[in-house]
Amino acid sequence: MSEQRETGSATPAARLRWFVRGVSLAIAIALLWPARHTGVSVAVPGLSPFVALASVLAMRGLHDVALLGLVVVCIVLIHRRWFCRWVCPMGLCVEGMSRLGRRWGRRPLKSMRVGQWILWLTLGGALLGWPLLLWLDPLVVFAGLFGPATARGIPGAWFAALPALAVLVLSFVWPYVWCARICPLGALQETLSRLSRRGRRLVQGGRRAPRPSESGLVVARRAVLGAGFGVASATALRVAARPLERPMRPPGAVMESEFRGLCVRCGNCVSACPTGIIKPDLGRHGVTSLLTPTLRFEGGYCRDDCALCSRVCPSGALTRFPWKGTKRHMQFGLAKVDMSVCLLGDERECTECRRWCPHEAIRYVFSEAEYTQVPVIDAAKCTGCGACEMACPVKPRKAIVVVPRADKSTG
Repeated sequence: MSEQRETGSATPAARLRWFVRGVSLAIAIALLWPARHTGVSVAVPGLSPFVALASVLAMRGLHDVALLGLVVVCIVLIHRRWFCRWVCPMGLCVEGMSRLGRRWGRRPLKSMRVGQWILWLTLGGALLGWPLLLWLDPLVVFAGLFGPATARGIPGAWFAALPALAVLVLSFVWPYVWCARICPLGALQETLSRLSRRGRRLVQGGRRAPRPSESGLVVARRAVLGAGFGVASATALRVAARPLERPMRPPGAVMESEFRGLCVRCGNCVSACPTGIIKPDLGRHGVTSLLTPTLRFEGGYCRDDCALCSRVCPSGALTRFPWKGTKRHMQFGLAKVDMSVCLLGDERECTECRRWCPHEAIRYVFSEAEYTQVPVIDAAKCTGCGACEMACPVKPRKAIVVVPRADKSTG
């Protein structure tokens, strides 16, 4: 690192940079801390060009949040690692831990730079809709720090903070190793800067192209090998990740075969949900689903007047939709009745599921088999909001539960 950094002296330009970085950190914390009931938290992970490029490749299209990251791409093409040096909130935290490690006598680790491999592996997997290591983006990692604080005590929410804590510990043990050798966003900025310089030389040199440097050949070879391995890995994961039991996803979720790779596990949707029904998957549906959002209706249901989860998703795993006039017609689940535990099957009175259904999708008919009134679900009206499951008084096993619809995008 620079001599100024080691001695503690600083030029006016360096002091200005530290001031801007401090302000950027404060703004990022302010955006993420009140994530519940707002949509502004998406701006933090949404600024990442790594998340933007991978999501555009995976979705085969441009979504509105990705525009934030693409703006940063344009700046990085002009100023090398501008985002790392001036804006990245995780970078400032890593800088502090690295300095602390140096004071305790820790030395930087001299090893292979793996950030480029992470970059190309993820972008290669994105070609098949599965950006393998997108969750290693530093802004996503930073957002995960606020999961336990804003998830209202949801069991397992603290898991979202583990990547950030691991990065900070790693930076203390081996100062600056994250930013210099591991961070995929830093590797992307280096690659974009190198391409930009090469392009400018081509323009300035006229028709004659410069000779490819040895480092350029290494980067090109690494890109081909990394992307190829990413494609192969994404293919294997898409096959292996087919669950025996599909989880209930929030409204707007893309197909399950793409959702597990595209979701960055930032926790924004968990924090933003006003009814608290979005919970992180703690491995119930396999390793590939770990920490992805699922719906559970114990204490609430998915309201028609809310679309916050789709507004705070930075990667497009939850496609944005307007709730006015549209959410009532979105079908992301279907209620199913189990008469073996229903109170009506035990000749007891109960109309809670029908009373709570906001879509009038439940009616009672007489069943010759059960010889009693039974709830019947109108599949054309049921959206899967979970109001009936929440209201069902039977415990611990509910008589009416919501299950996922066919595997298709609910957006």
